[in-house]
Amino acid sequence: MTLLHSIRTKLTLWYTALLAMTLVGFGGVSYFFLRSTLSDNLDRSLHSEVKWVNEFIEPKAKKVRLKRSALLELQQLKKTTPAPAEVGENTPDSVATDEIWYQIYQHTILSPRRQYIQILDRNGDLLYRSPSLGKQKLEYAEIPYGWVNIVTIHDEPGRELRLAITQNDYVKIFVAYPLEELNEALDGIFLIFRIFAPIALLISVIGGWFLAHTSLKPVDAITRTAQQISAQNLNQRLPAKGVDDELGRLTATFNDMIGRLQESFAQVQRFSADASHELRTPLTIMRGEIEIALRRKRLPPATRELLTSIHDELIRLSSIVESLMTLIKSESGRLAFQFDDVSLDDMLRELVEDSHVLASRKKIKVTEGEVEQVKVRGDAARLRQLFLNLLDNAIKYTPEHGKVTLSLKRIDNKAAVSVRDTGIGIPKKDLPKVFDRFYRVKADGTGSGLGLAIAKWIAEAHHGTIQVTSREKRGSTFTVLLPLSPGAA
Repeated sequence: MTLLHSIRTKLTLWYTALLAMTLVGFGGVSYFFLRSTLSDNLDRSLHSEVKWVNEFIEPKAKKVRLKRSALLELQQLKKTTPAPAEVGENTPDSVATDEIWYQIYQHTILSPRRQYIQILDRNGDLLYRSPSLGKQKLEYAEIPYGWVNIVTIHDEPGRELRLAITQNDYVKIFVAYPLEELNEALDGIFLIFRIFAPIALLISVIGGWFLAHTSLKPVDAITRTAQQISAQNLNQRLPAKGVDDELGRLTATFNDMIGRLQESFAQVQRFSADASHELRTPLTIMRGEIEIALRRKRLPPATRELLTSIHDELIRLSSIVESLMTLIKSESGRLAFQFDDVSLDDMLRELVEDSHVLASRKKIKVTEGEVEQVKVRGDAARLRQLFLNLLDNAIKYTPEHGKVTLSLKRIDNKAAVSVRDTGIGIPKKDLPKVFDRFYRVKADGTGSGLGLAIAKWIAEAHHGTIQVTSREKRGSTFTVLLPLSPGAA
C-alpha cells in the first residue's frame, strides 16, 4: 500500500485542507472586519473632532470680519444647503484672538491621535494650522456646509490621509489623520497571520497524522490478525475492542463471518474425511478380488485386459483417496510431525536407488548430480514423501530413454534440492497452476493431480518453499529450499 493510498494520509490531507480553508476564511474575514472597525472608529473620531472644533470656534468666530465676496459666497451657499442653525445679523468687527488658536493647539497636543487641523476663513486664508502639518496645506474642492464629509485624500508627499471637512458661516475646518499607522497595524496583523498560519498548518498535519494513526491503529491489528487466519486456524478471531463503535461492530461482524466459515469448512472436511474413509474399504476389496481373478490362468485375453485396466484405475483411485486423507489431516492439524536432524544427502542417495524400479519400465535413467553433505531439521518420513512425489512426477512426464537428475546444494543458509527431468515440460501459462489440487499437465495423464499439492504442503510445513522452472519439450526443474539445521548453518 503506497503512502498516498493510506487512509491516514487521506484523513490528514483532508483535515489539513479543511483547516487551511478555515484559517484563510477566518483570517480574511477578521482582517476586513478589523479594517472596517478601525476605519469606522477613525471616521467617528474625525467627525467628533471636527464637531468639537466647530462648536469651539463658532461662538468666538463672530468677531471675525468677513469680506464682501465671502458674504456673497455664504448667501449663495445658504440658498442651496439648509443650515443647522441660523446665523445672527451682527457684523463681526475684529479678528479672533490668539487665545482661540492656543486652545486648539493645546487640544491637538493632548489628543491621543496624531491628527492634523487646518482652519481657513471664508476667503480661504489660513487662520490656523497644526505644527505637525509643517508647510503643507490640506485641500479639498467640495466642502459641505453645516455637515461633515469624510473622504480619503493624498498629501503632497503622496501619503494617504483620512480627511473630515465642514464649514460654517465663518470658517472652513479640515481635520485629517494619516492612514499610515492604521495600515501598519493592519500589515502587522497580516504578517502575524502569515507567520502563524503555516505553523498552525504544520501542527495540524502532525496532530492530524497522530490522531489518524491512533484512531486507525486497531485496523492494523485487525489486518495483521486477518492475514494470519487460514484454513488451518479458522478458530482464531479478530481482536475485539469491546466498544460499540464502527470498528467494534465491524470486528464483531467479521468474527461472526469467520465463525460461519469455520463451521462450513468443518462440514466439508468431515464430509471429505468420511467419504475418503468409506471409499478405502470397498476399493481395497475390489483390488483384492481383481488381483485374485487375474491369477487365474484360464481367463480370456479380452477379460484379462479389461480386469488389468480396472485394476490400474483402482490403484489410481486408492492413491487419490490416500492423498485426500493426507491433505484433510494436514488441514485439520491432525497430522503430527516428528522433527529431527535429517541428513538429506543420505536420503537422496537412497531415493536414487529406489527410483530405479519406478524408472525401469520406461528405461529412464535416474542419476545423482552434485550432492553436498547437508542436514536439515525435519520429519524424515514426510521429506521422503516430498522427494518421492517429485521423482514420481518427473518419471511420469518424461518420455522413454529420458533422464532425471537429483542434486543437493547449500545456498546461503538453505538446502536446495533439485529434481530435473528431460520430460514434456509445462506450458508457461500453466506454471502457476501446477501446485493446485487435481491439476495435471495432460488430460490423459495417469497421475492423481495431488502429488505436487502434497509436496508443497510438506515443504511449507518445514518452513521451506518449492519452485518450478520449465520449458516445453525441454523438461522441468523442481527446486525445494529448506532451512538448514541450526547446528549445520
